[in-house]
Amino acid sequence: MAQTRSATGYLSHEERTVAEVRDPNLHSVILESIELVNERIRLLKLSVKDQRRGIQFLPGQWLDVHVPGLKKAGGFTITSTPMNSRPQTPESTTDESRSPYLELAVQDSPSNPPAAWLWRAPEEIIGRELKVRAGGSFVWPPPGINLDQVKRVVFIAGGVGINPLVSILSHIRESNVQLDELRFIYATKISKQDPKESEILFLPRLLDNFKLPHTSNDGPRKERLDLFFTGHQGNLELAKDLPPQTQFRRLGDRDIEEAAGTVQEKQSSLFYVCGPPTMTDHIVDFLKKQDSVRPDHVLCEKWW
Repeated sequence: MAQTRSATGYLSHEERTVAEVRDPNLHSVILESIELVNERIRLLKLSVKDQRRGIQFLPGQWLDVHVPGLKKAGGFTITSTPMNSRPQTPESTTDESRSPYLELAVQDSPSNPPAAWLWRAPEEIIGRELKVRAGGSFVWPPPGINLDQVKRVVFIAGGVGINPLVSILSHIRESNVQLDELRFIYATKISKQDPKESEILFLPRLLDNFKLPHTSNDGPRKERLDLFFTGHQGNLELAKDLPPQTQFRRLGDRDIEEAAGTVQEKQSSLFYVCGPPTMTDHIVDFLKKQDSVRPDHVLCEKWW
């Protein structure tokens, strides 16, 4: 999430999300570490300064991020889970791995001042204090929806639109949410000639999430990960860890129709769609036109 154009120029993240629900309080975090995913995306780990209180948020939400020297906050989706930022307990005070933190995946965007600041040389910004607050309504659990009627969840991510969805997916895993089926579709373009799996945003995390079978109250849960790669796939075609449902082509309407499921499955499905505006609009419109799909069960967020 960055900026979008208006008739008078660019709307900042705060201006574009002014009507969204958000935490009334700002929290202090320390930029603890930076991990380079590829030439365009880096992962930031933000340690929560008040470890006794932590920071509460819902999976799928973003952060208002106030960086030093800039008046307007940037908006960046949280990719960690609420469990990662929960308050430290007396039993966990000696466990450094349990120190509460937030994770962000930030794309290199020189025209977006907060993102440009977060893309400065690591030695310039690691250890700096930032002010953040969580907000947004593209979340789990979805507002106004009776989860007793939801038996399957289908995630459809395009590019960095995977950010909120990987948080929701990981939370569902951690919380052992009872579902009959969990399906994740990830479509992305690869710019590097011979990419490693680790250079595709959150691919290793997705593979880990779908590696082991999970169970529901009625037995093993039906699960499936579908990958659609365009661009320079290179040696990825030979990768042994990729699921059988890996395609080196664009995601199409037929793929979405198949993922929507049977008439009975559609009636009990919840869809989360996040990606570029054109892709998101098309998929949401396509799903809502499918017989037996409940329009209010098709949720979306766009990134710019």
